[in-house]
Amino acid sequence: MERYFIGMDIGGTNTELGMFNADMKLLDVRTFGTIKPHWPNVVSDPHDYLDLLEREIRELLQRHGLDVDRVEAIGGGVPGIVDPMNGISLGASNLGWKNVPFAAEMKRRLGVPVYIDNDVRIYTLGEAHAGAGVGHRHILSVTLGTGLAACVLLDGRPLRGSTLFAGEIGHDPVEGATFRCNCGKTGCLETIASATGIARLAESGLSSHPESILNRVAGGKKLNAHDVFLACEEGDSFALDVFTRVGTILGRRLASFMFLINPEVVIVGGGASRAGDYLLNPIRAQIREYYHFSEPKVTAAALGNLAGLHGSVHFARNYERLQA
Repeated sequence: MERYFIGMDIGGTNTELGMFNADMKLLDVRTFGTIKPHWPNVVSDPHDYLDLLEREIRELLQRHGLDVDRVEAIGGGVPGIVDPMNGISLGASNLGWKNVPFAAEMKRRLGVPVYIDNDVRIYTLGEAHAGAGVGHRHILSVTLGTGLAACVLLDGRPLRGSTLFAGEIGHDPVEGATFRCNCGKTGCLETIASATGIARLAESGLSSHPESILNRVAGGKKLNAHDVFLACEEGDSFALDVFTRVGTILGRRLASFMFLINPEVVIVGGGASRAGDYLLNPIRAQIREYYHFSEPKVTAAALGNLAGLHGSVHFARNYERLQA
């Protein structure tokens, strides 16, 4: 009897579920809103969401005439600080969760083993297993979305750190940066090197560049990173300078990391990675200039929004090895 796996990619706005067969073929995807009726309060028992998640998983299986007893395991990526050994979400600020015994609660509801880790680590495992990192064991992955985070895979295993906080490079201070971060400090790396930071840089400098086509785009609305990318496609020099600055600042930081971890490949993901070489080329230039011993491949992520689903199932299937 064929067995199946469920992957979960839990975000602050939406949750995505993926159903895989034993050959790791993605059979179906289901998306629904991540409900937070307790918001802005912080809870340790988000039962409304967990009840909804259970129903959505069962309905996904029922679309294929299956019951939950055909599921071998469930894996998931959760934002924030996660204890994968005990399956606990220690703190997810954009969900309003603290000390949520997620894996135990979902196993109680479904009767299936459940495994979770931080969403960026899960994303990176997905790219390593089925995307831009295939064939590599030593990987540095960075994701640029609302914020900035990273994951390091050493010999295929994620580096988590002594307090499970490894990879939160978005709060590395940048000298001379003056934007205020959501963490309360000023000048964090993610205030520049993120999709939000790209838009912020463009808006803050636009008044000095009346020739930029972004002035037409901005009329009456806030810019986003995609607007800046589209302006680059039209040859807008100011938009190109924004991506060059972001890539240069991020690339200089990543060049320093090269000396610590010596990766084979650097994978750049998240929404801002869709800018392609406008962002990647200045990153490559900085690594080439400052890291003389080898030149890791610098590439955009390949799986897009599906990386979290692939990584979730890979984590669930290989939990014991990845925890070793």
